[in-house]
Amino acid sequence: MIARAALTRVDRVASQGRTGPILSACELDDGSEAEAFVKLSAGCDQGVVNLAREAIAVCLAADLGLPVPKPMIVEIPPEIIPIVADAQVANRLRQSCPVAFGSTRTPGFTAWSTGQRLTDATRTTAAGILLFDAIIQNPDRRDENPNCLVQGNELRIIDHELAFAHRLILLWRAPWVLGGMKDLETPGRHIFVRELKGAPIDFTSIKSRWNGLSDGRLQEYGRAIPPEWAAAQADIDAALKLIADARDNIDGCITELGRVLA
Repeated sequence: MIARAALTRVDRVASQGRTGPILSACELDDGSEAEAFVKLSAGCDQGVVNLAREAIAVCLAADLGLPVPKPMIVEIPPEIIPIVADAQVANRLRQSCPVAFGSTRTPGFTAWSTGQRLTDATRTTAAGILLFDAIIQNPDRRDENPNCLVQGNELRIIDHELAFAHRLILLWRAPWVLGGMKDLETPGRHIFVRELKGAPIDFTSIKSRWNGLSDGRLQEYGRAIPPEWAAAQADIDAALKLIADARDNIDGCITELGRVLA
């Protein structure tokens, strides 16, 4: 479900990104090489928990037909650390779990900017992304930090390590109940709310994708998490339960999002 790869070269720290991902070369299991942004556990507030949440989110997004860069589980060979020129990066590699999360680089794409407009070709995709973010409790697609890349009529969404933190929220309200998406009403909370507000949106295909998620498929998401991230098991279980519950209540989720966008 998620390709395995090994870190072969470290180029530089990404110019953006709160977790300080490193632009690197990775060798995949099939022998091919890919440029990827590799997210290390030492750069995350909750270590491997954030990596696991990222992996679950990207598996879900792919099954929903949402545009994400190709993910990979990246092993960090211990012999590469002494030859990394940047001492700070080398130190973070030493402090990190030896298995990281990577996303293939998407050259030619630029960050979504405030005031940018959706096109007719991207509106349905944006609606799917907004529903996805609302369900997985992703707080990080804001005006000031869009975590969305764009090139013409193509979008790419990135950075979901803060999703699925709902079990830690006091008086949390599920996204399929009235008021469960109230936070989306806050100006700037999500880059697509302003663009989609009042627009006619056909959720038929989006709903079909959610309905098509089987329990077996969700179990595959869990099995895609490497054993090195075992400390995240409670968060993995919570994420998978939220996805299953949202699937079973997808009509309520769509109704609540419709209320926000009315």
